[in-house]
Amino acid sequence: MSVDLRVRHQIPAPADEVWRVLVDWAGQRRWIPFTTVRVLTDRDTGLGVRCEALSGFWLGRWSIGLLDRFVVTGWRPPSGVANGVLEVLHTGPFFTGPGVFELRPLGEKLTEIRCAEIFDVVGGALPTRVARLGLPVMRMMFSATLRKLGQVTLAGR
Repeated sequence: MSVDLRVRHQIPAPADEVWRVLVDWAGQRRWIPFTTVRVLTDRDTGLGVRCEALSGFWLGRWSIGLLDRFVVTGWRPPSGVANGVLEVLHTGPFFTGPGVFELRPLGEKLTEIRCAEIFDVVGGALPTRVARLGLPVMRMMFSATLRKLGQVTLAGR
């Protein structure tokens, strides 16, 4: 009874430039509203990196908002015409499940980013049904963040 959220967007930039912005964990605050990401491991690239993203704010050690802990389970930067793939596993506390960002080069200066988040909401069937009702709004918000990702990528050139 998972929630399946999928969006895609084209960014007029090479895939390697989009990748750099995508995996700049601390920099995600520039394209994901009200979100800060903290890396919990001693390194910030590659398989096994653990992070927590908070859409909200920290009050000392306490988080106020939606906290998302995740681990990187797939890491393949784009190279030439090969797709880049970033896979994560969300581990809670509010939702769990896999997420995938795929960067598809569409020529030298155009990249399609495809995102899929398949998650279970903690709390069972009722919260999951409510989340499913919110899918159109979640798609709209996720699409807006991908547009912003493109803007940030282009601004960094």
